[in-house]
Amino acid sequence: MTNIRNNSGLSLIELLITVSVMGILIAVSMPSFRDTLESRNANTQMKTLLSTLNLARGEAIKRGINVSICATDDGTDCEADAWSDGWMVFVDANGDADGDSGSVDAGDDIIRVFDSIGAESTLTFTTDLFQFNSMGFGTGPAVQTFLVCPGSGVATNARSLEIAVSGRGRRIEDGLVCP
Repeated sequence: MTNIRNNSGLSLIELLITVSVMGILIAVSMPSFRDTLESRNANTQMKTLLSTLNLARGEAIKRGINVSICATDDGTDCEADAWSDGWMVFVDANGDADGDSGSVDAGDDIIRVFDSIGAESTLTFTTDLFQFNSMGFGTGPAVQTFLVCPGSGVATNARSLEIAVSGRGRRIEDGLVCP
């Protein structure tokens, strides 16, 4: 008579080896996974900025008046150098906006407010206020640039958006430097 033993599970040694191998694989893949998430997040943020530009440009053409974009930390007024906190699209009825506090006043029409891009990324822009005129062109004299840098500062995961005087945005993914 042969004694056949049924295997009903894993031994402790087999379980420890499996858990150890899984731990090693996870530890090796984490940096790559973080880079993938940062890159994807920056791409999403660039799409949001591009849709902001399209909204502002379209509203300027539709309304036949200058439409502005500025940084905001509270959604009711502009705040210089606060692009990471959020931004807003608005009509500056009296033409006195400069991108700093007090730019949005009575009679101005806030079209849309965009939330922060997230605590792990920083957003910078070369100007405090960007405007589109009634023909959809930027009112500034030169190319303006948005730059999204991930919290890790890895420049390969950074993304940029250049806005030409024509009002068109162009994404840039290579050769960027995070501050």
